[in-house]
Amino acid sequence: MIEIKNLNLNFGNEILFNNIELNIPENKITMIVGPNGTGKTTLFKILNGEIKNKCKITNTFKKVFYLPQKIYYTKGITTYDYVSSILFKNSWKWFLNNTEKQKVYDALRQMDLLEKQHLEIDKLSAGEIQRANIAMGLLSGADLFLLDEPTSNMDLVNQIKTLDIIKKMTLSGISVAIIMHDLNLSASYGDYFIGISQKHRVYKADKKNFFKPEILNEIYDISFKVINNEEKFYVQIFN
Repeated sequence: MIEIKNLNLNFGNEILFNNIELNIPENKITMIVGPNGTGKTTLFKILNGEIKNKCKITNTFKKVFYLPQKIYYTKGITTYDYVSSILFKNSWKWFLNNTEKQKVYDALRQMDLLEKQHLEIDKLSAGEIQRANIAMGLLSGADLFLLDEPTSNMDLVNQIKTLDIIKKMTLSGISVAIIMHDLNLSASYGDYFIGISQKHRVYKADKKNFFKPEILNEIYDISFKVINNEEKFYVQIFN
């Protein structure tokens, strides 16, 4: 797991985090929710080491894979070449051996992309591109995935398909933290929740204790109604 203590961060005169403590548990999906501009992506960059901070971080994960919101692709590269490129990172090798090739095929199969391996990456749908990115994470050997809005620009079918795949990953020993705006999808797939309010207050709890109107109201400054149907939670804006 990752445990953060004494997280403080200012941007100019604005206090983004003030003596925050939080953790990312193992083998679970942690959903990070809240309005735009509250520091969710900044938190990921601190966890990934992209932003240095003097907070105390205890990290038991072997490797972290960070997938940002925007990624730029080289036109003309095939899905296979794109995904397999992670194996050439920080390496002088010029080709993949048979074992490495099989790992690429296995990752593509797991992401339901094997039939698209020869298709150019820019010809894939938004959902397929994100699954290709997740396949790269699998090949990297990471046991913690930080996914920043991985289902944005997807239709509902592809959102569910992608989240189903991510959920299965946690059964194989991979931990995942996801920044997401859809509260109902978050409730369906998340195990642990971190909410950051516009006032930069942090709320953290398991599903049962997080999806309460008073907590969501504090995070979003909007009145919510929460329906608990046999531990399945549905959120509605309350007028």
